[in-house]
Order: sequence, then structure tokens, then C-alpha cells
Amino acid sequence: MSVDVAIIGGGIIGCAAAALLAERGATVALYEATALAVGASGRNLGAIQHPFDAVLEPLYHRSLGLYRRLASEVTSFSIPEQPAGLLLLNADQAAARDLAARLANQVPTLRPRFLDAHEVVAAEPSLAPGFAACRLDTGYPIPPRSATTAWSQLAERNGATLHVGRSATPVISARRAGGLRLDDGSELPAGAVLVAAGPWSPELLPAELSIRRTWGVTVQVQLGASAPRHVVEEDEVDAVNRPVEAEAAAAAQGPDADPPSLFSIASAAGISTLGSTFLPSQPDPERVAPLLLRRGARFLPALADAEVVEVRTCARPQAADGRPFIGPVAGVEGLFVCAGHGPWGISTGPASAELVVGSIVDGAALPPELAADRPLT
Repeated sequence: MSVDVAIIGGGIIGCAAAALLAERGATVALYEATALAVGASGRNLGAIQHPFDAVLEPLYHRSLGLYRRLASEVTSFSIPEQPAGLLLLNADQAAARDLAARLANQVPTLRPRFLDAHEVVAAEPSLAPGFAACRLDTGYPIPPRSATTAWSQLAERNGATLHVGRSATPVISARRAGGLRLDDGSELPAGAVLVAAGPWSPELLPAELSIRRTWGVTVQVQLGASAPRHVVEEDEVDAVNRPVEAEAAAAAQGPDADPPSLFSIASAAGISTLGSTFLPSQPDPERVAPLLLRRGARFLPALADAEVVEVRTCARPQAADGRPFIGPVAGVEGLFVCAGHGPWGISTGPASAELVVGSIVDGAALPPELAADRPLT
């Protein structure tokens, strides 16, 4: 038995790539060591939103189109027709006003708008008073694992074979990837191999890939009528998403210090997902969850008494420059990678998968800022 393309990784990238490859007539086998969507692809905040990066922006818009097509083909998946809106909260009204002005120049299509403290409470009555905000036309809430589940269903419908609970590694000989070595010692010949294993991708590749693991803890709660309609984040929530600085800060503070976090929440299908942390090492979720709830209650008082449904943790694949690595792996014919999306996997993953599929099937060129062999300074 042999396949045209063998994929390692059952997250949003691997499942979307499997569906798109099979749609184009390729024989596809996907191997996932644990469970589909077990990492960041299923334990994210649950919001598709603009990545605030000109290089990633086209991936976001194309991903929205692919999600709408997915919703038309897999009835269990849906995405809102219009964005719920993203509120970036700030206790400093002047800072919120400045952010709205700055983003009006950077991303005018998101229609940034300053909301004073009264307008914020009018827009979201469950929020605590005293916060101004910048409102943006982005943020499509979906249940966190729903997108990956739908892509996996479409992949199987298109003819791909998904092997869950089976680990695999690329077989490389004479600078060529010839297939996979499976956990039982057997080999699966393949015309091409795609590594889409998120933060574990570097361990499977012969070339150095600058991806760090940033760990996140999310708390799923039921808020009922107190659930915000918008996606809500503390301004500069991505400020903690800097792995090098996070490692240095953790080393300086010592192991007993409370980990940093910034407030974020998204609600879909009756469940609200609370975050966010970007930690350099695997945290104890039972320690972090109460911190998130206590800190979050400052912004959304209902969190103080919210019913906790689940506490979840995962590692995000964070590239050094904040952009994914997509395409052929230098020096090894037939070996491809698509990984390193950090917090933007759900927001840009389907389009990233489409790019790597084009590279595998057509030899299509990739944007140099996303190429797997790009130099990093």
C-alpha cells in the first residue's frame, strides 16, 4: 500500500490539508498520535479574527471563504454571517482612543471605533463599568474544536483515511522523504510527506525550525444571559505572546510567582471560553484557572460565580517572527511543513493548508515571508 501524500498531525492544518488534497484526487493518509483537535486546534478561545499583520491578513480573509464553503458542505459546522465584533478594553480612555485612531490607519476595513465607558456598557451590559474600548469589525465566535472536527469529516468524505491514536515519523533517505515509519515499525510509502504537528513539528524535521511552545490555559464556563455577544479582550492581549520575553520574565520571577495573563473571552453555542495565557512552560491548569476567573471578574463580574464546565491546557506553535512556516523543507525532496501559527491557527489555518496543498500538488510558489526556508534574523 502507498499513498500520494502522508500527513502527520490531526489539528486544523492537517485535517484541512487532508480534505483539500483528497478533493483534488490525491490519495491521503493522516496520522495523529493522540486525538483530533487535542491541541490548540481544539482548545483555542473559539474566535476567528483578524491577525493584525499585513502578511497574515490575506490568509484570514481566504480562511473565512473556506469556512463558509465548509459550512455549506458539513451541516454540523456553522459560522456567523457577520462578525460579532471585537472589543479591546482599556481602563485608560485616552489609550483606547489612540488605539482606535492608530488602527483606523492600519486596518481601516475593520472600521475601528472608539467607545467611551458609557458606550461600552451599552454595547455589553454585563461588563463592569469604567472601561473604554476600541471596537473592530472582526471576531466570528465558533465552538473551539468545531472547525477541526468539520474538516476531518470533510476529509473522510472526500476519501482521505485518518488514523487516530497512531504515531508516525518521516522516512528520509538520500535527501528524500519516501513515506512514514509507523509506531508498529512498519513503513507507509508516500509520494510526499506533510508535517503539520503544531508545536511538535520541529522534532519531526531534519532542518531547524524556529518554533517555540507557548502554553495556554482556557476555562470554559456557562454564563447564560451574562455571556458577552462580542469577543472581548483586554487591550494588547497579545503583549504576553512573546516567548523569549516570557521565558526571561519567568526566570526572573521564580517558579512560585503567579503566571501573567490578560483577559479574553468568546462565547458560542452556550459556552464561554475564558483566557488568555502565553506561558513558556507547561502550567498547572488547576492553579491557573482560579487566577483567570478572579482576574476576569474585574472585567466581567459574572465570572465570579460562573459554572465551570471544563479547564483545558495546550501548547501553541509560536514561530520566532509570529508567522507560520509553509512549504517544502530545504534539502529534502518531497518533505513539506505547515506549522508555527501561534494564536492564529484557527483564524488562518485553512488558507495555510490551501497554500501547502498548492505547493505539494502544483509546485506553486509561496509568499517569501511564509516560506519554510526563510531566514530569520
